[in-house]
Amino acid sequence: MSINISGGYEDIGQRIKEHLKMALPEDVYYRWVDDFVFESIDDKKIIVGYSGNESLKEFNRDYKDVVWVNICSVVGYSGELKVYKRSVAAQKPEKTKYRRQIKTAKLFFLCTVFVIIALAVSLIAANYISNRTFRETFYSTSSIKVNNKVRVIQISDLHNSVYGKKNSKLISRIKKLKPDLIVLTGDCIDSSDNSENQTLDLCKRLAEIAPSYYIYGNNEIEKFYDFNFTQKALDDEFGFSDKTRNPAKLTEKKDSFQKELENTGINVLKNETDVITVGSTNVEVYGVFTSNPSAFWSYAGPSFDDYIYKNTGNLKITAIHEPFIFETYTDVYSWGDLLLAGHTHGGVARIPMFGSLFTKEGGFFPERKGSYVYGRYEVSGSPLIVSSGLANNNIYRINNKPELVIIDINKF
Repeated sequence: MSINISGGYEDIGQRIKEHLKMALPEDVYYRWVDDFVFESIDDKKIIVGYSGNESLKEFNRDYKDVVWVNICSVVGYSGELKVYKRSVAAQKPEKTKYRRQIKTAKLFFLCTVFVIIALAVSLIAANYISNRTFRETFYSTSSIKVNNKVRVIQISDLHNSVYGKKNSKLISRIKKLKPDLIVLTGDCIDSSDNSENQTLDLCKRLAEIAPSYYIYGNNEIEKFYDFNFTQKALDDEFGFSDKTRNPAKLTEKKDSFQKELENTGINVLKNETDVITVGSTNVEVYGVFTSNPSAFWSYAGPSFDDYIYKNTGNLKITAIHEPFIFETYTDVYSWGDLLLAGHTHGGVARIPMFGSLFTKEGGFFPERKGSYVYGRYEVSGSPLIVSSGLANNNIYRINNKPELVIIDINKF
C-alpha cells in the first residue's frame, strides 16, 4: 500500500486529524497535531511534517506511539511514524484549497479581461479600417410644392477628414450622383487645425458641380469668433439690450473664412435665405447661424419668419448645424419643408437595438430620451435628417460608418 496525500489528498489528512482530535487531550492536539502536514503514507512508513513552534522532543517521548496507532486505525497498518520539523510552514489543507480557488478565480478574471480587451481592440481596428471609406444614405420625401425631382446632397462634420487625395473620391461620387444642390451643415473644418485650405479646395470643386451652401457649425464659430453664441454673449458683444437688439449686425459681420468661402463660389448663409430654381421649382435655403436655443429667436427670428411666411409656394429647406432648437421648441407651426442637421456624429458608437451610446448634450443612450441624434425624424410635420457626418479620424466611431446623405424629393 502507498498513499501520497501531499497537495492533492488533503481530505485524508483532515480525516486523520479529526480522529486524533477525539483521541488526544485538547492541549496536545493544538500544540502539535493541528500543525501536522501528512506528506506520505505506505505500509512501511508514515511521514509527517510539523510546521509549528513547539519542540518535537516531548511529543516523540510521550505521544508519538499513540498518534501512530490512531493513524493506522484510519489508513491501515504502517511500520513506522516519522515526524520532522519543516523549515517552511505548510499551508493548512483548508487554506490551500481556498487559495487554489482564489488563484483559479483570478486566472479566470484575467483571461476574461484579456479576451474583452482583445475583442475591443479588434473591433476598434476593424471599424477604423472600415471608416476609411464612406457609405451613402438615401432618403426620399415629397412635397406638393415640387414640380419635378429635386436631389439634395448633405455634407456634414468632415473635421478635415479626406477621402482620396484632395477628397477626389468624395468629389467623384458626388458628381456621379448629380445633385441639384449641395448643403454643408457645418464643422467641415476643425477648430484645433490651423489649415482651412483643404475645406476651401473642396468647396470650390463642389460649387462647380451644383449650387452649394455652407452653414457654420460650432467649430467654425469657435475658430473665427472669440465668444459663445448664446443670447447673453451676443448681446454683450454688440452692446445690445432687448430694446436695442439689431440681429442684422451679426449677419453683416464677415469673418476671414466667410470671405474665402465666398471666393470659391459657395454661398455662406448666416441667418439668411437664398433662392434657386431647379427645373420649374423655386427652392429657398435658410441657413441658421445662431443655433443655440437661447439666441435663435432673438437673432434669427425676424429673418426666419420672413423665410417661412413669405413666398409660401416655394420649397423651404432649413439647414442648421445643431438640431437642438427642434427639441426645444416643439410647438412651432412650421420649420420648413425639409430640415437638415448634423453635429452629433450619430452618437459616435452605436449599439444594436439601443442606438447611440453617448452624446455630450444627451448623455448615455440619448435617443431613448427623445434626442435627435441620427437618421430621419418628423418635426412639425416635416422630415428632419440628422447626418452622422463624414469625420473618420476618431477611433471610437463604432458601428457608425461615415456617411454622405442624399435626399430625393418627388423621386417618383
